[in-house]
Amino acid sequence: MKEVLYTIPVNEGFEADDECPFCFMERAEEERALRYVAGPAATYMEPTVRAATGRVGFCTHHMKSLYDFGNSLGAALLLQTHYTSVLDELKKKAKNPEIPAKKSLFAKKAAPADTPYWEVLQSREHSCYICDKIEYNMSRCYHTFFELLKEDEFRAKVKNSKGFCVRHFARMLKEAERYLPESQKDWFYPTVYKLMTENMERVQEDLEWFIAKFDYRNASEPWKNSQDALPRTMQKLQGLHPSDPPFKNK
Repeated sequence: MKEVLYTIPVNEGFEADDECPFCFMERAEEERALRYVAGPAATYMEPTVRAATGRVGFCTHHMKSLYDFGNSLGAALLLQTHYTSVLDELKKKAKNPEIPAKKSLFAKKAAPADTPYWEVLQSREHSCYICDKIEYNMSRCYHTFFELLKEDEFRAKVKNSKGFCVRHFARMLKEAERYLPESQKDWFYPTVYKLMTENMERVQEDLEWFIAKFDYRNASEPWKNSQDALPRTMQKLQGLHPSDPPFKNK
């Protein structure tokens, strides 16, 4: 199997011995996105980046990630642009604030007006420049994954993996409807469902033994593979690495 630049992230994911190869890829893409906007290359000084981040902003998770990353000046400059954009819009609204019409039981339903300002504000909770970059690159990873399935060597990597988290398994099934060739369907679906079932059961056994170890009767028993069962269970369910430290500017 010839490796080219765009196949490297996917192959690394399936060689990482992670509970979910796509979790591994996503975390790598998240670090790259953070380093892109706030790292030593100082792209936060570029007008195009500042304009985009000022318009889109950052979600709660990645705003905290920017803080933890350690580049205080970079984070401040990025947020300054976005903050100014939000404040300018607020000032315009404050000059003529929206006052909801009085409700009446007998009034006819009014024609839909512009999007209420509160909806605009709430939408910003999930608007994020970093999330958008991660999603763009992860979409390419899924596409590459289905292309690589044509290779026997890569299919062996999939079969030898630890399965997937539920979140990425759902996304993978969705993308399969778009990218999976007909010739691969008879192999793909039985294989990935078997992988998911076996590995979910494996983690379940580890979690149950982790709980059982808190019974005094099992105090002298070995932990087996259960000591990190809690974070692995969280990863299998939601695709997160709760025990990983935050990304830092290097």
